[in-house]
Amino acid sequence: MKTLRILFLSLLLIGFCSCENDDSESPTTDDDPQTTSFSEVKTDNWRDNIGQEFTVEGIFINTNGVTKLLTNADDFYVDALTEEDNYIHLDVSQVSNQINHDDYFGKRVRITGTCVENSDSTILQSAELIGDVSLATILVTNISNIVILNSSVVITPIPVFSICDRYPMLCNFQIDPFAHKKALLYSGGINSSYAYTRYWNDIKLMYQILLNKGYQEENIRVVYKNGTGEDSDIPVHYAATPTGLDNAFSYLNEFMNGQDQFFLMMNNHGGGKDNDGRYSTAVFDSDGDDNRGSINDNSDEQYYFYNNSTALTDDWLAERINNLNMSSMIAVVKPCYSGGVIWDFRGDNRVVLTSGTEFQVTWSHHSGQYGEQTFHFFSAIMGENPITGAPVNADLDGNGQISMYEAQMYILDNDARSENPQYDDNGDGIENTPTTGGIGNNMYL
Repeated sequence: MKTLRILFLSLLLIGFCSCENDDSESPTTDDDPQTTSFSEVKTDNWRDNIGQEFTVEGIFINTNGVTKLLTNADDFYVDALTEEDNYIHLDVSQVSNQINHDDYFGKRVRITGTCVENSDSTILQSAELIGDVSLATILVTNISNIVILNSSVVITPIPVFSICDRYPMLCNFQIDPFAHKKALLYSGGINSSYAYTRYWNDIKLMYQILLNKGYQEENIRVVYKNGTGEDSDIPVHYAATPTGLDNAFSYLNEFMNGQDQFFLMMNNHGGGKDNDGRYSTAVFDSDGDDNRGSINDNSDEQYYFYNNSTALTDDWLAERINNLNMSSMIAVVKPCYSGGVIWDFRGDNRVVLTSGTEFQVTWSHHSGQYGEQTFHFFSAIMGENPITGAPVNADLDGNGQISMYEAQMYILDNDARSENPQYDDNGDGIENTPTTGGIGNNMYL
């Protein structure tokens, strides 16, 4: 009996100590304000809520100086637009001298503030594409109105790193002055809220890989966001605007000839029509040129400019690609709904690798540091895991080079997200199974 009493007291003490030491959740009291869902703030008539106070809860993130709450961590890692009910912007400018974003990033918080209209110029501009309700914002005027509910980090901040520090072997190379290689790397980002760090990481690692493969600096054009990089690791030549992207194509075409191989990387978000028939800012296909076979959705995919409401469609891209004087093309297309470009980019001696189908949203790598497709593409080409440095062998024929066929096979074997990477190398504009008999088996960066 004495033993049972001791056991009971021990368990009681353990339970008491566990409760005392568990500070992951903030206590709830009758004085806690009642929280409001984002959908109650972001109604069709949301402007009627301006000036009203609301208390909201979500995951705190800060990207490019833009702060917002998310209801679901997955929305940070997907390359589709976030549903309006699943996020809300925050204006913390009035407490900027008191707030350390690192203390809150990726944690669940409770925010009390006033509904206002967003003042970020890029978010104002993109509202013409995304919708006026995207401007609904909660203004925080007191640091005590930001309360951490859970100390666990559910979204990890994404680092901006030095290419040559992380990948010194990539920075030891010799440029081939006679290489017939030209490249264009693009990422728009829509606005400062959606221009995620992983897009910059993808672009600059791809740039360094191209240099390592013999591309000359003057033959690579980088089109990124507002025309300025997140660091000085690589040059940015043009802003991701209609004029900037058009100028990049024109610049390259001036120096291209029928012997050149053209490499294109498209990064960013994508808009289209998903498998459930919902549109994510798809563009109406007025001439029906994308309708073929069983696909009759009258929609063009788009890949977004930065701080510009003009649609960047697959047709727009295809027109400029088809005007290039080249012998072959390799295209790595990352955004959601990217499979739609296989039809538009079709042609002889062209290999197109996309992160998903025409009707799929696509994802980042689980680390958030790169795209899922691009992470595995880099792994195959570099021969190592871009994060851990662990060796990777995608060289199926053992010739010491990685063909686009081998890169795609590695992607298919390792892509761990709910997406279906696509591939076409026979010029018919229809996704085909990679084979050693296709031209992709003899095409290299």
